[in-house]
Amino acid sequence: MQDTLFVNLLFINIKKKIKPHWITAFVSGMIIGLLTYGYFMSNHFLTYDSMWNLYSDQNMINLGRQFLQYACGIGSYYDLPWLNGLLAIIYLSVTSVLVVEGLGLRSHINVVLASGVLLTFPSVISTFCYTFTLDGYMMAALLAAAAFLVTDRKKWGFLAGIVFLGTSLGIYQAYLSFAIILCILRLLLDILDRDNIQEIIIKAIKYMVMGIGSYLFYQVTLNLMLKLQHVELSGYQGIDSIQKFSFSTLPQGFSAAFMNFLNFARWSNVLTTTDAMKIAFIALMLLGVAAYLYFFIINKRYKCLFHILLTIILVAAIPFGATAVNIISPDLFYHILLRYAWSLFFVFVLALSERFAITENKRLNRIKYSAVSAISIFSIILVFQFSLMANIVGFNMHERYEKTYALCVRILDRLEQTPGYEHGMPVAILGGGPDFPSTDITANDLVGYFGTSGDYFVNSTQKCAEFMSHYMNVTLETIEYSEELKLWDTEEYQNCPKFPNEGCIIQINGVWVVKLNG
Repeated sequence: MQDTLFVNLLFINIKKKIKPHWITAFVSGMIIGLLTYGYFMSNHFLTYDSMWNLYSDQNMINLGRQFLQYACGIGSYYDLPWLNGLLAIIYLSVTSVLVVEGLGLRSHINVVLASGVLLTFPSVISTFCYTFTLDGYMMAALLAAAAFLVTDRKKWGFLAGIVFLGTSLGIYQAYLSFAIILCILRLLLDILDRDNIQEIIIKAIKYMVMGIGSYLFYQVTLNLMLKLQHVELSGYQGIDSIQKFSFSTLPQGFSAAFMNFLNFARWSNVLTTTDAMKIAFIALMLLGVAAYLYFFIINKRYKCLFHILLTIILVAAIPFGATAVNIISPDLFYHILLRYAWSLFFVFVLALSERFAITENKRLNRIKYSAVSAISIFSIILVFQFSLMANIVGFNMHERYEKTYALCVRILDRLEQTPGYEHGMPVAILGGGPDFPSTDITANDLVGYFGTSGDYFVNSTQKCAEFMSHYMNVTLETIEYSEELKLWDTEEYQNCPKFPNEGCIIQINGVWVVKLNG
């Protein structure tokens, strides 16, 4: 009886501490996530990287991701779309709770829309193409949001924030920007909400200490684990610059970060794929700027030089915060997976819409009501358009699988019908993809997305061999890439017809060569 009473009291206590908007954020995130990515989770879509990761312990310490192995270990090291996808949606739904709490959203409609943006943003869509590491990456986003919130709410929370964000960086470095933009947007809201300048300064200092401390935590743990595992950082996309950072590269880094920010807004196609998306994107940005200026003026913040200067500094810092990794690695290809921080700008506009209060001025009230309604409508359009794009990506991924399967069947069939070839003989499949006209009907819409372009996801001997092994039960004997390079320069290869023409498969120096292209 006493045990039952204790459990009931504990449940009631927990229930009192859980705020209604937390439940709304989590539940809406789960529903929107499952509806948006059900196609991904019920199919096994592949990318160029998937061939090496159908089973992988995700030990990517050579890429500066020393904690990725442990984050992915919560689920499975197999590429399991349903399990990894479900874990990712759970992590993102919790992230939604942390973000709406941190940015002060309370209205249920705004909370639902914020969750919708965070779950369907194109960065998440592209990450769902890499289900083998999806759950780990989304945990990194959750930890970045947790680092922000605990630093914001607790006096000594920045200590936990250092560990949270440092661990997030050790899973995937991209979410540094997510945490930075969260901090910047929170400070911009505090400028509107707080009269006490000292409180804002203290909070800004806590954010900076948390950020610097997390980077040091990341560096120390990375170097320690590199030494323990006797591994060196790869030069892939400038990853090794983490250890070779020099202040002399800062001008180049800041320039690259700023241009990447502008180019994504203008030319990425990701936020402007359809006319409806373009209108919603532009409208929300304009409404957000107008709303912030309105509250800045109505709250008389223009009378305080500190508020003016801090606002200018924070706004100027946004492009660099959103592309922070570029400052450290100027040569980094800043693809869509690294752009998740952009989702927060739309959540910020929703947070501003909650600040419109009813007054005695009926005309002003109508303007406010129109602004709030417009923000809600354009946000709904944006979330729907993002969800639509997710399914278009899934559609293309399915077509790519079918085309790749058909291509590998044709290659294998021609190879087996070639006189003199026997299983076990070394094979080289050269030229990347075949020289066929593209049949990708989604190409124009998916410009800017990562991992979804093209008609096939095999472009080398090794990837074709991996695909045939797992999906066609055939083992090809391959050769080293250095040996393949020598075959390219031979006269026999240069004069060989392209696949599928007669004579496209020849034997050169004991290796059966399939010339796809080039």
